[in-house]
Amino acid sequence: MSQKALTPLKKYRFKVFLGPTLKLFECVCELFSPFLVRYIIDEGIAKNNLNLTLILCGVLFGLAVLGFLVTMLAQYLASRVAADYGHDLRGELFHHLSVLSERQLNDFGKDKILTIVNNDSFSLQNGVMMFMRLIFRPPFIIIGSTILSFIIDWRAGLIFAAVLILSSAVIGLVMAVSPKRYSAIQSNLDEISTLGNESLKGARVMRAFNKQEEEEKIFNDSITNYKKKNMDMAKWNSLLNPLTFCFINLGLILIVYLGGFTGGEGILTTGEIVSLISYTVSFLAALIMFSRMIVSVNKALTSKKRVDAFLAITPQIENNPIYEKTDEVGKDIIKFENVSLTYGDKGDKPSVYGLSFTIEKGSWVGLIGGTGSGKSSTISLLERLYDPSGGEIYYRGRPIEEYDLKSLRKEIAYVSQRPSLFKGTIKSNLLIGKPDATEEEMEKALQQAEAYEFVSKYDDYLDHIVEEGGSNFSGGQKQRLLIARALLKGGDVLILDDSLSALDYISDSKVRSHIGEIEGLTKIQVSQRATSLRHCDKILVYDNGTIIAEGNHEYLLQNCPIYKEIVDIQSEGGQSS
Repeated sequence: MSQKALTPLKKYRFKVFLGPTLKLFECVCELFSPFLVRYIIDEGIAKNNLNLTLILCGVLFGLAVLGFLVTMLAQYLASRVAADYGHDLRGELFHHLSVLSERQLNDFGKDKILTIVNNDSFSLQNGVMMFMRLIFRPPFIIIGSTILSFIIDWRAGLIFAAVLILSSAVIGLVMAVSPKRYSAIQSNLDEISTLGNESLKGARVMRAFNKQEEEEKIFNDSITNYKKKNMDMAKWNSLLNPLTFCFINLGLILIVYLGGFTGGEGILTTGEIVSLISYTVSFLAALIMFSRMIVSVNKALTSKKRVDAFLAITPQIENNPIYEKTDEVGKDIIKFENVSLTYGDKGDKPSVYGLSFTIEKGSWVGLIGGTGSGKSSTISLLERLYDPSGGEIYYRGRPIEEYDLKSLRKEIAYVSQRPSLFKGTIKSNLLIGKPDATEEEMEKALQQAEAYEFVSKYDDYLDHIVEEGGSNFSGGQKQRLLIARALLKGGDVLILDDSLSALDYISDSKVRSHIGEIEGLTKIQVSQRATSLRHCDKILVYDNGTIIAEGNHEYLLQNCPIYKEIVDIQSEGGQSS
């Protein structure tokens, strides 16, 4: 069964209904109090009946204390359930985005997902809190006040009924126009998030091309549009309080006038007038609260649709393992048979096609080719970030999809071409690879990655701060820390996705030498530099999404013109990074 936005509320169902039920009890206390006041004034004070007055005042005080205690409990339940629900919902959203493929995340929109996780989840959390606090209370107070006003005097009841009808019409109008407008506001918020994210990532590029003013104009246009939509929605919401205040005050004037009416059935007593005024005040407060709830619930309903749409996405990478562990059953650790991958619709041109090769355990395999030739797509397929559109991938002799994803990825250590350090410390980043690693193990990994030299110079050593994105390290330092993290993780396969490009040739050579000494480790290295792959047992040459040749460095120099051209260009013009 697919998840829905409100699914996490199921385990709080008892509290969800207990809170509003307690609110009903509070309402009974609140509605009963003006009736008591009426008798205190008319039967106690007016007739000098001190005993009755004291008894009724005691009952009134008891109702006030009981109502206060019940209210506090109901408010606590609403706040606690809403906070717990918000926590569970965000956890569910994060889990869902972690199981979706890269293709699905890109198709849905990563910036939109961030808005859903941060903004829409909060709207739903606030909506649940307002629902528990106010779903029953305002209607019960409004309807109860109207009924009791009829009991006191039928003419006063008609006034309350008229106010109720007019106020309901205003509330109904606002509810009718709100959903589409809130949906448009949330879509605009997605756009602002996207523009902001792109500006942060491309700040250096914008400065280099002097595009700051143009980007500022685009962003200002977006936030101006967002402001306009919010103001438009605010205008509709602003109708609630003034109009309901107007109707209530008119009703109050009529009730006061009715109190002095001397024809027909006589004059209302002082106690009845005070009771009706109290009900009018309660009626007004209930309408105000109801209008607040309508605004929050409308936002929550819009957010619910967006969250439901995201949670309804079925993960393309299904984990239905036949084998929990990746036991070796064949000579080749990795085998591709006529594999293809299409990122877009089925009719689009494949990103890679006809991939057929084998990788023996413990070997070192290089991937080289032009930008967009399919190297990174091959790595993504091997990690099962995508499933192939055609063909079959085997790991240890079995189809790769037959293995448990967690077990499979535990065996594959990956170093991305994009430095992915997280805010924290060097130690916390290394422990991502192996949470229970000792300091000796971390030190060994740093030495193998040629990172120990600069890390050991820090006074705080492994506790040295890592800023967001590793911005306080150079490109080469970041790559060496990432390699250390991957080596610390261990496993049988190490993937270096163009992750030595920022190293100088000496460091590059030393790192490769250290990695080559790890017994039984299968190495897959993606690189633009032919010299970085000279040592490989096998090199796969990519061009236009397919493998056009494979062999060692000497073989390819003699038999692959494209590879020879790459080597010649880099030898003559200097190595390209």
